[in-house]
Amino acid sequence: MYEEHIYKLYRVNMNLREGERLLLLSDGEKEYLLELMEEFLAVAQGFIREVKWLLYPSLGSHGKEPPEEAWRLAFGDRAVQKLKDMGLLERVIHKEDYSEGEVLQILKEEGEGVPHVVVAFSYYSTTHTFFRKALTEGFGCRYASMPLFEPEMFLGPMDVDWNYVASLSTDVADMLSEAQWAHVRAEGTELEFSLEGRSGVADTGLLHQRGQYGNLPAGEAFIAPLETSAFGKLTLTYGPNRKLSRPLTLKFRKGAVEEMEGFEPYRQYLEEVFKKHEGARTIAEFGVGTNPKARRPDNVLEAEKILGTVHIAIGDNHSFGGINKVPFHTDYVVFEPQVTIGGKGWQKRLLEKGRLRT
Repeated sequence: MYEEHIYKLYRVNMNLREGERLLLLSDGEKEYLLELMEEFLAVAQGFIREVKWLLYPSLGSHGKEPPEEAWRLAFGDRAVQKLKDMGLLERVIHKEDYSEGEVLQILKEEGEGVPHVVVAFSYYSTTHTFFRKALTEGFGCRYASMPLFEPEMFLGPMDVDWNYVASLSTDVADMLSEAQWAHVRAEGTELEFSLEGRSGVADTGLLHQRGQYGNLPAGEAFIAPLETSAFGKLTLTYGPNRKLSRPLTLKFRKGAVEEMEGFEPYRQYLEEVFKKHEGARTIAEFGVGTNPKARRPDNVLEAEKILGTVHIAIGDNHSFGGINKVPFHTDYVVFEPQVTIGGKGWQKRLLEKGRLRT
């Protein structure tokens, strides 16, 4: 049903070529993902000889490392077995203390058949994982992460002028890299944080160069704020996949959520996460949407790409310039924001009531 769109994803977004190795990953969280895997696999087998695929059990939240089977398909049995024998694989999967350099060295020495391209349309995101980081930074793999993806997105935010999205995303990422601080204001939201020393990343949707990664649908520029720098409040009206029954306000102090206000069931979920992982409280990401065909507010994969919005994430950010390592990462979209960025002797209004000013 979506064969033409999947082929375009392979060719236009990923620049997948004959002779390259492809790895497809998904989970069983939603029934439609099983059918989608069949279509992704059938289209790929039409022009690619080396295709591996895995449907693994749902991990239950974003940012968790994929299971051992995914590591074996990506890096080979010999490399994974050596990590296991040294007691490293379990620490990596559970995001416990380990040396990324040591793990990456073993993977490089022992890895075999590593894919050139990964398309991960698991319901829960693998973007903020060392698995993704090892593939892209260690082996130059091109990696598309598609958490919460729904097939209807092929007809909306995937059906855009990707050169336009790439150009706009790159321009905004450059501005974020130049800025030393940011201030976000919207209804119920007043939050400031430092960007000093951090680099912006453009999620362009065109993953053609070695080591590039991003979401599909794409369309954002993002950066990791300094983890201890956020002060103020962030009011949520949407969770990752639904409109909240009433607003929930997160109050930040020294970079972390200090308290919450609002009687909304999603609060209980966050409280449980915070009890289990203290680092999940920490500000992780500031992003700016750049996709003109993104519309849906109730699916964060698409919502965070809406042109004229920004999003704030908490949790893991170690894979894109931060230092916080935790098996949790969730973004929250701010609609119609006023955003100011600046540095020594200058400041710029980046967004004014939801209008991006570049």
